Amino acid sequence: MNYKRALQITFLILAAEIIYALPFVLVRIFRPTFLSAFDITNRDIGFCYTLYGITGMISYFLGGLIADKYPTKYLMGIALFLTSIGGFTWVMYPSLSTLYMLYIYWGFTTIMLFWSPLIKATRLWGGNKQIFAFGILEGGRGLVAAIIGTIGVYIISSISSVDNFSKVVIQNAMNQVYLITSILTMLMAFIVLFLPDFSKSPRAISKSSIRRNIKKALGYPVVWILMIIIFTSYVGYRVADIFTQYASEIYGYNSKESAELGTYFSYLRPIICMLVFFFAKNSNPSKWLIIGFSMMTLGSLLFIFNIDFLNISLLIPLVSSLIGAYTLRVLYFTVLEQAKIPITITGTVVGIVSVIGFSPDIFLGAIEGYYLDEVGGAVGYQYLFIFFLVSSLIGLLASIVFNNSVKTKKRTLTS
Repeated sequence: MNYKRALQITFLILAAEIIYALPFVLVRIFRPTFLSAFDITNRDIGFCYTLYGITGMISYFLGGLIADKYPTKYLMGIALFLTSIGGFTWVMYPSLSTLYMLYIYWGFTTIMLFWSPLIKATRLWGGNKQIFAFGILEGGRGLVAAIIGTIGVYIISSISSVDNFSKVVIQNAMNQVYLITSILTMLMAFIVLFLPDFSKSPRAISKSSIRRNIKKALGYPVVWILMIIIFTSYVGYRVADIFTQYASEIYGYNSKESAELGTYFSYLRPIICMLVFFFAKNSNPSKWLIIGFSMMTLGSLLFIFNIDFLNISLLIPLVSSLIGAYTLRVLYFTVLEQAKIPITITGTVVGIVSVIGFSPDIFLGAIEGYYLDEVGGAVGYQYLFIFFLVSSLIGLLASIVFNNSVKTKKRTLTS
């Protein structure tokens, strides 16, 4: 890997994770502390995610079309800058209604201007080594998230003692975390603008009309199956948002311990991504989709029945679920190359499948809020894990169908 390519993927990784730290990563790692410090309920943050998801439905589609018409680095640079502005708003401790508006705003900045350009840039960078490219991207993102979490835990720990978490002190600590993250996001915006362009190749920018690109994209059967695969895998990834809170409410972890648990499992992400690359690099991605959904299915079953292995009943379902979720995040966009989707319509395809694939942002937060706040206790979590199980089984079936269709196509071409 030469210096230019190493520089591209390094800053692509940093940009790809830090832009989502403000709306998602920090809340995921510090969820119990976050909710307590700012007097926000699970339902409130769930509604924030719903608004974000509704905005995303529009943004995914429009962003995909834009990504095929303009250089990716300029779109991503603008997205990072605008997202950081939202982070500075957060530091001023906004009201709940302002927080709702902020998540709508972030829905546009982090999705319409960033998501499809990110996937297209990664595909262009990877060439014929798609699992390597997406493995490095996802693994690197996991490492960045873990480092952010580690710094955040250190800030909170250095400001307050474990036994005396006053609300004002924790608010100040969380504001410092958001301030630092916002500054880094803005800095990354300017760095990305000066990177060597990902899309200088003449095959990267589409010359066709938007309508023709959409029609061409919808003509690929993989697009429809990929919608289901991403939808169900994303449910599993988003359910992981409640794991730290689950440890706190059901297993008695305090705020610091639950945050540390979230950080520890963030370090699992890059390890899993690198293992996926090592074992799957010479095989079909579709086979590993089946493995990923199988691991999520196992994890959800263990959660539902609370099966205790060697008195570590929390650890095993957590690890199994996260292994499945992280494996799938490496792989689901690598099938674009396996299905021979042209580079020139990558953004359009990503935009179309993302509209449905990431739609859990609309309703999953609200579902989590209802079961955790209204039903509550172990029963509320059990209902969520049943939903997780059903979703994982549907994804498993879809990945089997896709894998069989790839086999059939190969046999047809070689016969």
